[in-house]
Amino acid sequence: MKRSLLLLAMAASLSACITETDESEIWFDEEATEYTPMLMARTELESSVGFVQPKSLGIPAKIYFKDRYVFISERYEGVHVIDNNNPAQPVNVGFITAPGCVDIAIKGQTLFVDNGPDLVAIDLTNLPQLMVTERIVNAFPEHNPPDLAYIPSHFFGENRPAGTVIIGWVKKN
Repeated sequence: MKRSLLLLAMAASLSACITETDESEIWFDEEATEYTPMLMARTELESSVGFVQPKSLGIPAKIYFKDRYVFISERYEGVHVIDNNNPAQPVNVGFITAPGCVDIAIKGQTLFVDNGPDLVAIDLTNLPQLMVTERIVNAFPEHNPPDLAYIPSHFFGENRPAGTVIIGWVKKN
């Protein structure tokens, strides 16, 4: 009995020493990341998918081979489309703009791409003409900075310009 009372007294005295700490100070330190978010207006994001002239590879991420085409995602930018009909001489035919793109998948004639936090389905039947067949708004959480597993609180939606989404991150100077 004395031992139980002693343990209870120790626990009570230890709990008196613990002070309340604001978790945002621990988990969301303003200096926690070396990156700044790239923001885009939601209205602009929803009309940002399109087919443009080829561009050189910058930071390639995923690669997908479908029929005669090779699709290579460009981190935060979109998807390169390479005609590989003649593997000895592949031709860069164009670029699918999709700001915030990190991942791609293809099923049948549909390219699925993340466009910031949205999932977009693109009909590839008439390349180079594209048609967005579906957009699921906020299908994914916004991207975290590359050096953290969370978005610092000062970059939360309520702490940045209204109606913007994070489409990527750039390293601070």
